[in-house]
Amino acid sequence: MKDHGEGEMHPKTVDVIIVGAGLAGLSCARRLRTQGVDYLLIEASDRVGGRVKTDVVKGFILNHGFQVLQTAYPEAQRFLDYAALDLKAFAPGAVFRISGRFHTVADPLRAPRYVIQTLAAPIGTWGDRLRMARLNRRITRVGPEEILRGPDSPTPDFLRGEGFSELMIERFFMPFFSGVCLDPQIKVSSRVFQYIFRMFAMGDVSIPAGGMEEIPKQIAGAIEPDRLRTGVRVRAVKQGTVTLESGEELYCRKAVLAVEAPEVERLLGFTARTASRGEHCLYFSAEEPPLREPLLVVNAEGRGPINNLCVPSLVASTYAPAGRSLISVTVIGEHLVSKSNLEEAVRDQLSEWYGKAANRWELLRVYSIRHALPDQPAPAPDPTVAVGELRPGIFVCGEYGSLPSIQWALMSGRLAAEAVLAAAARRANS
Repeated sequence: MKDHGEGEMHPKTVDVIIVGAGLAGLSCARRLRTQGVDYLLIEASDRVGGRVKTDVVKGFILNHGFQVLQTAYPEAQRFLDYAALDLKAFAPGAVFRISGRFHTVADPLRAPRYVIQTLAAPIGTWGDRLRMARLNRRITRVGPEEILRGPDSPTPDFLRGEGFSELMIERFFMPFFSGVCLDPQIKVSSRVFQYIFRMFAMGDVSIPAGGMEEIPKQIAGAIEPDRLRTGVRVRAVKQGTVTLESGEELYCRKAVLAVEAPEVERLLGFTARTASRGEHCLYFSAEEPPLREPLLVVNAEGRGPINNLCVPSLVASTYAPAGRSLISVTVIGEHLVSKSNLEEAVRDQLSEWYGKAANRWELLRVYSIRHALPDQPAPAPDPTVAVGELRPGIFVCGEYGSLPSIQWALMSGRLAAEAVLAAAARRANS
């Protein structure tokens, strides 16, 4: 197969082909569109969104895995119309399961009604509480660039360096943040941890009333139908040519890969090196919810398959039909190995937590996501800087060379588009 580079163009050549219509690809397409660039966005699945997808099952709104939007994300504020998404927020806290009991822990400034429960929760020492306030004050006062370009280490080492006790690390930080990064030991970059901590402190954790897929659908609303092809899987990408599994060849001046990191490696023939973090998400229907407030329930007991549980229909009533509740259960880590007894193991722990009523919950669907996130060890890349060209004429955005999250997907797509525009300008001026 002959490559079609900058110097030799096929009659049907477009300026840019974007491979992948997840948030990064959509962000890239939108930026190119505003600059009048001739682009084509292609997607392997039947709809836009990448991993940010939603199904409706028996009247319940089911997101693909436990997904939320941090309203403090700067790039989300730039791209999204929050009012149109009709965002509904979780309460700013969580319920921790410790030694057979539930304990509520919340931000005392944003949720003062929980202050007594928070002070009584056996998650750490009084010194830990003072250190938490100090950490919160410091992280919210510095800019994100300072965090993302500062010293980096595994998060447990960072927390010990901040003076937190092992009790606080094991009963609060590990169980809570493991559900965010899908790493039970939270050995993620301390830069990543601090940025996430900052977002929790500065905004709401929310979900759109119509499901998380409303986010990519909103961005895609500006894309002309003839600029988007779905159900199209790519076999390979070379300079000037995108080859589909069907054998069809598409020609372009530039290509942008906006796909998961393992898919970037496959398309370019790189040696696979990206470690994946997966999850199972089980959705149940119940007559009555197991809790009364829109809080996340976190397993801090160090045993059993459940990492966290929530009731999305308490956050947004649209997530369940009238008279029913929707319950989401997330499983990570070693419990991902076998699916054969997954439901049984989860139900055993649910009945331990909530009694016989949990046995009557109806399982609606299980989402098993092998690559929900890439691993995020230290040192983390700086996601505010574009990766640029991996190969001549081939750019990348998304988690490859950056970080995963709605924030960084949107930013990396915009930065990739700007890198493409800059490369075209340099060529025009040369």
